[in-house]
Formats: sequence, structure tokens, C-alpha cells
Amino acid sequence: MSYSSSFRVDTRSTLSAPVKNEIHNNHDVPDFTEFKLEAFKMNTTPDITPAPHKLRETRRAFTLYLEPNPDTPIQASLQRYQESTLLHFGPNQAHNTKPHISILNRVLIERHGSSIPWNTIVDEFIQVLDQEITKRYHGLKPPEFSGFEILDQPTRSLVMNVRVHESYSVLARGIEDRMRSKCTVLETSPMDRIHLAYNILKSISRQVLKEMKDEAEKTIELYDWLKTGGSWRLVLYEVMLESQQVVGVQHQLSEIKSWSILSNSNDSRRLLPPSSFLPVSLRIKVSFLSSWFRESISPFSSARKILDNTRQSPPLIQNDTTSKTIGL
Repeated sequence: MSYSSSFRVDTRSTLSAPVKNEIHNNHDVPDFTEFKLEAFKMNTTPDITPAPHKLRETRRAFTLYLEPNPDTPIQASLQRYQESTLLHFGPNQAHNTKPHISILNRVLIERHGSSIPWNTIVDEFIQVLDQEITKRYHGLKPPEFSGFEILDQPTRSLVMNVRVHESYSVLARGIEDRMRSKCTVLETSPMDRIHLAYNILKSISRQVLKEMKDEAEKTIELYDWLKTGGSWRLVLYEVMLESQQVVGVQHQLSEIKSWSILSNSNDSRRLLPPSSFLPVSLRIKVSFLSSWFRESISPFSSARKILDNTRQSPPLIQNDTTSKTIGL
């Protein structure tokens, strides 16, 4: 019996790249190996401008962070902590940015029409920041570490509590007063914490946060920070691409300009807080004890808040019109 009539081998190749003469005789159609993507040129005709570039031509986003200087003990240890928690506990939204304190959390500037170059608008914004920072330069002290804490609101999270000088709030208000009319959005943030772990999309369990807190206490270098104040800087970033819904993938930020913050040891004009005269090892223990005390009383304070709320009339429900933020 012959099977040749009923059985045929499919000799067609699977997923083979087309060759130019196999597609068409038209020489205008390139094969895969010849295709080249032209570099994007700003201010091209609107009908061929890619959507992301088109958006950036009309609106740009910025953020102002207070963060440790690169290659310092606190910065290197915070980076190690992020890498360690990503490996052992999986990604969370604190991994979307480098550890920082937000001074201006989100600034949106829109350009209506193309008559004013973007360079002029950005240069004006930088000039305002330069002037406001210079006014208060000797009041801009390094932040002070005040312990780790697990929070339940607005979402369960692990934070490093910090205290910053009032000059930072005055700085943010000064920038806001001068730039409010020129910005679509200008958001400030509570300047009292560095977020180490949170996830508004899927809450992290308290047990996992406790393990991450133990890891933070072992990994994050506090000695130099408590002894000298550490080495810090203010950094203006342009937000090129946000990864708000992709947990663990860092936002693409482009550094525009930075301003160094003098450490306590390099500025004789600064008065050190009374706690700075304690031995560093003792100050670290006091910070950890204060963290433990806050956590030990948190269940009672939460219960008290719930009881107080039940005695009040329910608040009016209002629509939330705030924009999404880059990070908590």
C-alpha cells in the first residue's frame, strides 16, 4: 500500500525572515535586515511625530528630590537594601524610584503652541529654583534619622522617619508662589519619611513588612548619617517615563541640575541639635527604641481613632480630582 498520495510533508518554513525578492519585486520594500529606525527629530510635522514625543512637545513633568549623594555610605546601603528586598521579598512600588524625600513631588508644565521654545521655559524654572535655594542655602540642613516604622494608612508600608528643617517647607512654598500660574500641576509632599516598601495595588502583609524592617536595621548604614549628617543633595529630575502600574520597574528620570547640601561638619554656622552630643551608638539605639514604642502603641491609637470616627457624623463624599503621583 502506498501512502504517497495521502501523506504530504509541509515544506514551508516556519517564522523565516522574508527576503526582498521573495516578497515583491518592488525595491522600496526592505527586508528585516535592512530596516533602520530613523532617529527622532523634534519639531517635525505633526502627522509623523510619534505619540510619546508629541506629548512631550506639549507637556513635561519634573520632580525635586532630597537624596543622599552617590557613592556615600547611606546611598550605597540604601541601594543594597533595595536589591536585597527585591530578591528576597519580590518587587514593590518603593522599588520604582531611588530612596528619597520628595520636596516637589510632581510638577507639570504645559506649552500652548510652539512659539516659546522649551529651553526658555525650563531655564526659567531652573532659575526660580536657583534663586529660592540660594536664599535659604544655610538653612537647608541634612535630614535627621528618627527610626523605622510600619504604617497602616493610607496603605500598609515601611518607612524611614526623618526630620527636615523648616527651610525645606519654606523653599517649596516659595517655588509654588512663583511658579503656580505657569504650572498645570505643582504638588508638594510630607517631608517626613523615606518610603522603603509599599504597594497600593496589592497590600503587603504586616509580617513581611516586619521582616523587611529587620533587614533595614541590619543593612542601612546609619553611623555616618548620625555622626555628620551625611552628604545630601537636592536634585531636579525630568520624568521621561513613569512605570506607575509596573511594580518594581524604576521610572526613567533625567537629571537636570543638582544642588549640594552642606553637611553639619562642614558648616560652622549651624547649631547642632542636643541629641548630636550623644554617642552615635546610643543615638541609633534611641531611634530603634522610639520605632518600637510607636509600633507598640499603634494598635491602641488605631482603635481610638476608629472609636472616635464612629461618634462623628459621616463626612460628605467628594470626587477625587487629584492626579496620579510619581511616588509616595
